[in-house]
Amino acid sequence: MEFVNRTVIGNKELEALSRGTRKSVRKRRGIVVKILAVLIIGLNLLFAWVSWRVGDGRWWLNVAVAVFLLVLTLREDWFGLKLTGRYVQPDAQEVTTVFGPDGFTQTSKAANGTFRYDQIRHVCETSRYFLFYLDHNLGQIYDKNGFTKGTAMAFREFIIQKTGTLVQNIR
Repeated sequence: MEFVNRTVIGNKELEALSRGTRKSVRKRRGIVVKILAVLIIGLNLLFAWVSWRVGDGRWWLNVAVAVFLLVLTLREDWFGLKLTGRYVQPDAQEVTTVFGPDGFTQTSKAANGTFRYDQIRHVCETSRYFLFYLDHNLGQIYDKNGFTKGTAMAFREFIIQKTGTLVQNIR
């Protein structure tokens, strides 16, 4: 069976890919970062409380740092995209992928690429996308509503069979 998918890649897609990377490929590192963030936020709140108790007028700076770190921690995928300047070239925003029996081919105005199913290390799924990770730095995203040939449910079973890996659900 053959599947054809057309995905338009923008900031929402890149943010979903980043979230999937953090929750699957780099899961251990993400847990360590969250623990450190909570400790630093807690220390800043403690320092703010001590400063306030001794009458130091700059206690609010520690509160501001704690709030900033909390927002940064909760929205890390979005900030990661904005701060690193990740973006897709205009010619590479629309990607059509044909999934065949032996591999899949991606085509955009910018480039073409052919991949084998055994190159896929992780397969993740969100409510809207399928995410493939070929290594910890290379990910691909496919919109579930973008199938022009085949369906998302049939594709899910197809990709499990071809890769031999389970599909990890990402919220």
